[in-house]
Order: sequence, then C-alpha cells, then structure tokens
Amino acid sequence: MKYIGSLLLLILFIYNPLSAQRIHVMSYNIHHGANKQEVNTLKEIGLFIKASGADLVGLQEVDSMCNRSGNEDQMKKLAEITGMHYAFVRHFAYDGGAYGLGILSRYPISDVKNDRITSLPKGTEKKSLALLSAKISLPGKKEIIFSTVHFALDQPTRITQSLETISYLKRGLPVILTGDLNSEPGQQEILQLEEGHANIGLEGVNVLTYPDDKPVKRIDYIFVSRDDLKKVASSVVNSNIHHSDHLPLMAEVVLKK
Repeated sequence: MKYIGSLLLLILFIYNPLSAQRIHVMSYNIHHGANKQEVNTLKEIGLFIKASGADLVGLQEVDSMCNRSGNEDQMKKLAEITGMHYAFVRHFAYDGGAYGLGILSRYPISDVKNDRITSLPKGTEKKSLALLSAKISLPGKKEIIFSTVHFALDQPTRITQSLETISYLKRGLPVILTGDLNSEPGQQEILQLEEGHANIGLEGVNVLTYPDDKPVKRIDYIFVSRDDLKKVASSVVNSNIHHSDHLPLMAEVVLKK
C-alpha cells in the first residue's frame, strides 16, 4: 500500500499542470487588423491566435471603434473568436475611437494598468504613449505581470521609454514583456531591457519580423524576467502568416516554481 501511495503521488506530480509553469507567449503587431493592402484581416488574426495555442498574447496597433477599421471593438472581437480574457488601453483618441494596445490571456486578468511612457514625436511638446500591463493568475495560484508596449521611431525617445518600462514593471512578480520596440538587437534601449530580462529567441534562426513579406529586421520582442526564467523550450517567427505588416513572434517558456 505504501508503494502504491508513493506511485500515485508521483503520477500526480508528473501530470499535475500546477507543478509546471510552461507558457506559450505571442507578440504581434496587428496593424489595426489589416494586412499591408489595408484589407481587413481581424477575423483571420483571431483564428490564427486560437489555432496557435498561445496562452498570453501581446498586441500592438489595436483599434477600438475607429472609422478606418469598421467601428469595431477589436479586442472584444478577438476575445470572442479565441475564447480568451482580454484588456485594452489607449495611446490616444483616434479616428472616432481609440488607438492602443491589447492583451489576450487564457487565464484570468486583474489589476490592468495603463502606465504612460514618454513620447516626443514632433516639436518640444511632451506627450505619452501607453504601457499596458496586467496581473495574470496562472494555474497553481502563481501570479505574473504580463505586459505589451510599442516604442517610438526615434532612438533617444526609445532609450527613455525603455528605462521607464523597466521601472513600471517592478511590481514584485515575474514579468513577461512583449512589444514592437522599433529597435534592432544590440541597440542601447534593448541592452537596457536585457540587463534584467532574457531576450527570447535572440539566438534563433529566422528571427526577422518586419516587414511580413520580405523581412529585413527584427523589431518585435518577448522578454522574461531573468531570475524567473527556467528555460526557453522553443521560439519561432511565423513567416507564413501575412495578416499584418509584421510577423508574429511566438515562444514557449518555462518559469521557475
């Protein structure tokens, strides 16, 4: 009986999903739900995400009730297609609605934040963009911070945004950060993030993400807080998905218990 009891405990340990924090993550700039030809592809994006098996998805360039995208609440629609929880925050009002960031999660979402990072697009007027983060309740009562961001086109602003992002995400929990950072590996803003976060997929083959048809650079990222990452099981850029002007980046990561 003692042997049988020990065997049952071993089986429960092996098959209990609570013992392993294996997470499928995606970062995807969806180009307001349209491909490069401005054809609406929101449904195709939703079906792709659903079929991908992603647990957590960080989305950039998301519209909410904008004229150009058919006055649709894009995150609500994607949540309906995928069956996932969702959150949306705006960068700013745009075209009759709002333009911003979204996340999809297979697990419950709470404590959604719209932290503001510096944006100096033109002139000297200081503006801001969104940094979307939320607390995700994983199986086993483990909580993490999942976040997505879209950095500026000019490097001085990106360097500031990188430091602000690091500061905002210090919330005492493991962090997964996704985003279109408009920056290639090795630049200062990326190196700043790498000081405390693993840059997932950096050493992989075919990691270029933009543009979607003939990619020439990597500007889309997944980062995981270095102290909380056990291993990267896989990472891939889906080069055959052309629903946006970016390619989706996916990774399977295992967090420490």
